[in-house]
Order: sequence, then C-alpha cells, then structure tokens
Amino acid sequence: MGLPIFIDGHNMKDLNPGDLEKAVNLPKDNFGVTHLEIFYNKTEDRLYCVLDAPNEEAIWKHHESLGLKCEFVTRVQQIKTEKGIKDEKLAILGELASDLSHNLRNPISIIQNTVDLMNIKYKGKLNHDILEQFSRISRSTVRMNMLIGDVLNFARTQPLLIEKHSISDIIRSSLDGIQVPDNIKIIMPENDVSLKCDSAKLEVVFYNILTNAIQSIGTKTTGEISIRLVKKEDEIQIDIQNSGPAIPDELLSKIFEPLFTTKEHGTGLGLPSCKNIIGQHHGTISVRNNPTTFTILLPKDITKISSIVS
Repeated sequence: MGLPIFIDGHNMKDLNPGDLEKAVNLPKDNFGVTHLEIFYNKTEDRLYCVLDAPNEEAIWKHHESLGLKCEFVTRVQQIKTEKGIKDEKLAILGELASDLSHNLRNPISIIQNTVDLMNIKYKGKLNHDILEQFSRISRSTVRMNMLIGDVLNFARTQPLLIEKHSISDIIRSSLDGIQVPDNIKIIMPENDVSLKCDSAKLEVVFYNILTNAIQSIGTKTTGEISIRLVKKEDEIQIDIQNSGPAIPDELLSKIFEPLFTTKEHGTGLGLPSCKNIIGQHHGTISVRNNPTTFTILLPKDITKISSIVS
C-alpha cells in the first residue's frame, strides 16, 4: 500500500512555473512528502499540488520549511481504473521476469539433466515404478519451464527475426513439443503457405493455442483439432478449430487480457503473449465459438508494412 494522497492549494504569487516543475521530480523530503503532480490555472495565480505523505501534518511542515503558505490541505481517495491496475501488475511482472529466468531455470535444468543422466546410467536396470517417477519429474520440469516461458514471453518484447518460412513447418515444430493424447486427432492443413515472419515467435503462438485446445478437449472423449490456411490478397488466414466445449460467452472478450485465466495453475499470460506476438507481426488474432476457432491474420510480407510504419 502506498502513502495517503493529498491535494493542497496556494497563491501563485512569487512562484515560477519552471521551478515548480522541478519539484515533481524531487525525491521524498525529510517529512516523507513527495510531489506527484502540480497544476496551476491559466492566469498563473492559483497553484494546486497532488502529494503523497504520511499524514496532513507532514504537508504543513513541508511547506513551512519552504516558506510557503498553504490555503488548504485535504486528503483524497484515489479510484484506480481497470487499466491502471493492469499496468501496475504488468510493471511488477516485468521486474520479476529476469529474476525468474535466472533463479528458476538454472535449478530446473539441473533437475532435468540429473534425471536424464540417471536414465542413461541405469538404462535397463530400473523397474517400472522408478521409471514412472523419473517421467513425472521430467513432466514437471517441462511444465515449470512453460510457466516461466509464459512470463518471459509476455514481459520481454524482443525484435523480430524476419525470414521466409513455411507455416506448416512452424506448426509441426510446435507440435513436436506437445504430448498429443491418443484420443485427439490433429488435422494439418492440406495446403501450405510461406511468408516472412519470426518462426520462433509464431511457434510460441501455435504451441499455446494447440495446448489450450488439447486441454479443452481433455482425455475422456475423442476430439479433433483442425488447422486451415487460407490465402488472401495481402494476408494469410490461419484457423485453428477444436471440438472441445465452447468458451463461455462472458469470457470470450477477456481471454486475451493479461493475468486472466480459468486454469487452476495457469499464469494468464499464454494467450496475451500470443496477441503480443501477432501484433508485432502487424496481424490480428480473434476467437469465436460454435465450434471454438482461433483465427490469425498475418500480412504476407511484414517488411513492406514495417517500412511504411517506420
């Protein structure tokens, strides 16, 4: 929780607007007072300050030490907008991202390497129960890396590495990292399309959407995930459709929002990361129901758009 917020009022006599602007950037003083914003009217005879301070008395002392007279000091309540709250959360995520990378990925790699070495060293000598425990450890390390990856992919926007790639190849590469249950059939597109893009980033997009589709269908019923590619004049349309249950209508508009998740162990950053990556490519991503279908639109040649934007 931050300090309480106050507004005060002054007469602008003998006060210079240029000097006042510097006060906003000053650190907290000896009384614990910080200027957040300073306003003055058009005729420059009235001054209003927004400050945070431990209490009202600190503000009176603050102005007394500066030789300024306050006409009033009042404490105010701040109502944070949804965007403001979201921005605060994202700023915190950005600060945590680098720590997560170093402090978690290194020990996770050690755990996975140890399991791999044990499997090699005792190959053919371990009973089924021990092998299953090793397999559970491996799956857990993969899951932890996925969660960390969600945070890092969202918090760090890196420049695109643009080259010409096959969309089908990118989709296949993303599927290589996914364990597809026997009850789910993946229907690849009948055609293929090449376009200029960052293949590694798009692989993250397909990985997230396909993983969500698999989790939606589950393991109790048979299901299908169908991927279609449609060539348009200047763009490519990619539809990823799954036979799982529909997304509740009240959640459709929220699933691309950062930190929103319906999963018990989700980060709420997978789909927002997809939206960021597609946005970097000057494309769009959307979702609709009946059946659940994610639609991605990407320009055929991002370099042409980038040159116009820049």
